[in-house]
Amino acid sequence: MNHREARALFLALADDELPAPKAQAVRSHLDDCADCRAGWEGYARTVQRLKGVEREKAPPALATQVMNRVRHQRRFGLRALHTTHMHYRVPVEIIIPLLLGVAVAAFLFMAAP
Repeated sequence: MNHREARALFLALADDELPAPKAQAVRSHLDDCADCRAGWEGYARTVQRLKGVEREKAPPALATQVMNRVRHQRRFGLRALHTTHMHYRVPVEIIIPLLLGVAVAAFLFMAAP
């Protein structure tokens, strides 16, 4: 097992969702790898702290407010998308040379032996 595979399984290991052979493989990797073991210890500490946090109940009106916003966004979604686009508009003077550069690069790539 490599570093990436072991670290990808941290969440499932912390929640005890891994099958026994896979959990044993991750634990044996942690025994052999100091970097992953340090990462696991930090991750496990964070998970334990989060499990100790007291859960708060949402106010009763919160669900109604969220659903009203969702309905409003569905109703006016395209207009909101357009106004968001206006705030992040890229000038045409930049887009055209970029597209031409990509087209030339693609042509040269396709024409190369």
